[in-house]
Amino acid sequence: MKALVWRLMGVRVGRCLLDDGAAITEKTLVSIGDHCTLGQHSTLQGHSLEEGIFKSGHIQLGNGCTVGEHAVVHYATRVDDGAMVRSDSFVMKGEYMRAGEIWLGNPAERLRSRSP
Repeated sequence: MKALVWRLMGVRVGRCLLDDGAAITEKTLVSIGDHCTLGQHSTLQGHSLEEGIFKSGHIQLGNGCTVGEHAVVHYATRVDDGAMVRSDSFVMKGEYMRAGEIWLGNPAERLRSRSP
């Protein structure tokens, strides 16, 4: 049901979204693929105020991505298919997570790749 609400608000959402209570600040700048999971209190933040300048950019989540609880994905970020942001992590602006990678930390860094 939440996917339908996100679609009505401007988010591009694929099939089978599991949203356990995420926040999306700039809805028209976010694209979520099929079979994704957004953890409780996670945030997809498509904007920032840096040194008095408003900046924004697209956030693209591929198919099968997971954003853990309390994790934040900042603007201008691309997350390829099957990638995972672990809980309590902060993915900085402009990052590119390749398919199957797992990122962790604040700021988030590549921990390892998932085995096929």
